[in-house]
Amino acid sequence: MVTMSSSVSSFTIAPLTFFFTIFLCIPLFALSYCKNPPIIFNFGDSNSDTGGLVAGLGYSVKFPNGRSFFGRSTGRLSDGRLIIDFLCQSVNTSVLRPYLESIGSTFENGANFAIAGSATLPKNVPFALNIQLMQFIHFKDRSSQLSSTGIEGLIGYDRFDDALYMIDIGQNDIADSFAKEGLSYLQVVDKIPSILAEIDNAIKEIYDQGGRKFWVHNTGPLGCLPQKLALAKNISSIDLDSFG
Repeated sequence: MVTMSSSVSSFTIAPLTFFFTIFLCIPLFALSYCKNPPIIFNFGDSNSDTGGLVAGLGYSVKFPNGRSFFGRSTGRLSDGRLIIDFLCQSVNTSVLRPYLESIGSTFENGANFAIAGSATLPKNVPFALNIQLMQFIHFKDRSSQLSSTGIEGLIGYDRFDDALYMIDIGQNDIADSFAKEGLSYLQVVDKIPSILAEIDNAIKEIYDQGGRKFWVHNTGPLGCLPQKLALAKNISSIDLDSFG
C-alpha cells in the first residue's frame, strides 16, 4: 500500500513515476474477507466512466452497451463492466455512481467523476482533469457539511482521508495528439511530460485535501482499441496478432 508522510513538503513525484495502491482484499477470492469496504473516488475518461457523460450532457448511450452484464444500457461505453466495477466488486462495495447523476444516487461509498472524452489538457474545459478535481472539492465540502447535520447517504469529513483515489486518464491526450492535432510520434512523446505533470498536480491537490492512498492507471496501447481498428484502413495482416 502506498502511503505518504505527513509533511507535504517532502511529497514529490518524479514525472515518470506512477503510484499504485493495492488493497489486501483486492482479489475476487477475498471478497468475503473485506469487512470494511473502502470509500473510492475516481477521476478519468471513458475507461472508467460509469454514466457521467450521459448524466452531464444527456448523451444517449443505448443497447448493446451493457448487454453482457447489466442487461441494459448504464452509460458505460462498454458491453459490460469496467475495471472500476470489478474493483468495487472485489472489495465488497457497490458500483460507483456518477457525481453528475442527480436521480437515484447515493454516495456512501464514494463518487465517480470520470467523463468519457476527458483529458488532462487543455485545462478548464468540461471535463478536464482539473475540472473533475474542482467538482471533487465541492463534493467534499458539501458532503462534509450536510453529513454533519445528520443527513444520511453522504460521507463525513473524517472519512475522506482514508479513501482510495483512482486516476485513469491520459489516453485521449495521446490519441487526440495523433488524430486531431496531426502530431508525429516524436512530437507526441515530447508532449507526455506535460500530461504527466497534470496527473502529478492532481495527486498533490488530493494530498492537500487529505488523500493518502492513490491508484494511477497507465494507458494501454492505442492501436489495439476496437475503435482504432474499426476506423483504420489498409491494415496488413502482419500488423495484427492472433486476436485481430
